[in-house]
Amino acid sequence: MYTEGFKISVLLFTLFLVAGVYGQNAAEEYEIIKAPDSSYISVEISFINDAVFMGRKDSISAPYLYPSITYHNKSGFYASGSLSYLTRSEEARVDLFLVIAGFDFTAKKLEGDISATKYFFSDDSYNVISEVVADITILLKYDFNIVNLGIGSSIYFSSDGSSDFFLAPEISHDFISKDQKFQVSPTAGIYLGSQNFYEQYYINNRFGNGRGQGQGSGDNTQGDTKIEIQEGKEFGLMAIEFSLPMWYSYKSMTISFLPAYVLAQNPATLTIDDVVFEEELENTFYWMIGVGYRF
Repeated sequence: MYTEGFKISVLLFTLFLVAGVYGQNAAEEYEIIKAPDSSYISVEISFINDAVFMGRKDSISAPYLYPSITYHNKSGFYASGSLSYLTRSEEARVDLFLVIAGFDFTAKKLEGDISATKYFFSDDSYNVISEVVADITILLKYDFNIVNLGIGSSIYFSSDGSSDFFLAPEISHDFISKDQKFQVSPTAGIYLGSQNFYEQYYINNRFGNGRGQGQGSGDNTQGDTKIEIQEGKEFGLMAIEFSLPMWYSYKSMTISFLPAYVLAQNPATLTIDDVVFEEELENTFYWMIGVGYRF
């Protein structure tokens, strides 16, 4: 998933990213190489076939090619930057640029990460989180030997001043080859949160002046059309996801692949000019592939 981007191996979320954003972050999440004792720089180029966030996506697919660069200090502090290039022939453009600053740590079997991300979307973007401007995320994972249990929580801030809180518990198990070069980790997670970001997406994109051309007013209107999502401020189950992240590492290079299947939950109840209807959500299979190098 996602919702949304380049968090080091301890990160638990897969969406987005998007980013695109969660999807954009996922390729570096699944990195078999643990952080060395010294500081390093890593570069990566990845591809995601569609942008899916919390089970939500636009009716038009959003495939992204995204290069990234990360500096990780041996103290645990890191900074990362990336751009997302929308590869649809009729939409080809840089759709998103984002920067991340964070801190990660390991304490025996506990891994954690706290980060802040700033998003810069194209005015033409139809990404489902294109009205998000920043997020703060905290992630924890504990290795119980038989399974890994993780929990992630995030606050996402939208351009109209609203915010959303997300919670993502997750369970996984690691299968690692004897030479420590290949790993596959079957994973299941549930995603809970509010939908203010989704309401803004509908206002500014689905019902804007042409897809991706809306000028959000912040008052739930687009022109003379009033739009509201009943569940916007409610906290509830949004998606269930099953994924099979895998990656192969050789020296300083890592190749990763992530297939995932998302079961979207609780479709939004939309009110448009006093007409109420329930949107139709569909389950989604998406995938990501990436290659990275650490200096």
